[in-house]
Amino acid sequence: MKNIILGTVFCLIGFTPFSYGDGQVTKSQSSSSMDYCQLDECKSYFKMYKKAAKRGHSGAMAILGQFYYNGYGTEPNEDQAIKYLKRAARYADTNAQYKLGLIYLTSKKNYDLDDAIKYLEKAANKDDENANILLATIYYNNQFTPQNFALADKYLSKSYQQRHPKIPAVITNIKAKVSLDNSNFPLLFQELAKTPLVVTNNGAIEWPEEEIEVLTITSPPLTQILNENLIAFRKAITTTGSRIPGKSCGEIIGCNQSLGRDLSGFSPGMLMIVDATGSGGGGISAR
Repeated sequence: MKNIILGTVFCLIGFTPFSYGDGQVTKSQSSSSMDYCQLDECKSYFKMYKKAAKRGHSGAMAILGQFYYNGYGTEPNEDQAIKYLKRAARYADTNAQYKLGLIYLTSKKNYDLDDAIKYLEKAANKDDENANILLATIYYNNQFTPQNFALADKYLSKSYQQRHPKIPAVITNIKAKVSLDNSNFPLLFQELAKTPLVVTNNGAIEWPEEEIEVLTITSPPLTQILNENLIAFRKAITTTGSRIPGKSCGEIIGCNQSLGRDLSGFSPGMLMIVDATGSGGGGISAR
């Protein structure tokens, strides 16, 4: 079951497990994704971002952590990835906090549930929508920690308020196992009453059309993202005692794309929902 869960959460991360096929080594940089790469171009970006991180830019630290995690311009090194993501997180970089939480949640070497929850909660406190829904899943699912309906309800209601696109799938899984009512999930129940989901002809539930904002986003090539970010990292950070080193990752052009922030792999079958008795009957395989 643990391997199933780890594979599932990798799909939530946007990070990918280490895989070093020849196709990845020579992969074109026209994609917006960041994969294992040992091309001279990738090594050059790694060196430039390491210099930018030394200048004190938290956004550069966060991206350097991603470089180390994926093996982009350097060999993969999870410990170094954690080191630089922690530096960025120290300066309230929400993306770095979210990534750290996911590494601690999925790592075989550095697994630490307490640290995972600590960093995910830091990101959730700044209204990070993916941290909210992942924390809700952690607290409702008993594979990581004993079920805590109160905390699951807290983060589910926040996700509902943010209109997270995966909320209908989460609610479907909850209803298949327990009663979703005012006694079990009072905060979520209130949100459902204010803005009910709609039932489709095939019985599925989804957001009302007026609640969904459809955006078509074409991510720029990774090299464009990295180059644009470097412009903001040219100067060294000078401080007057403040611990805010320049722009955070969230303020940098395209940083979310380069850090793989989306939950595109979060399908309904990845919710890892189990029943309230702890039998594990809701466990599923990763897709």
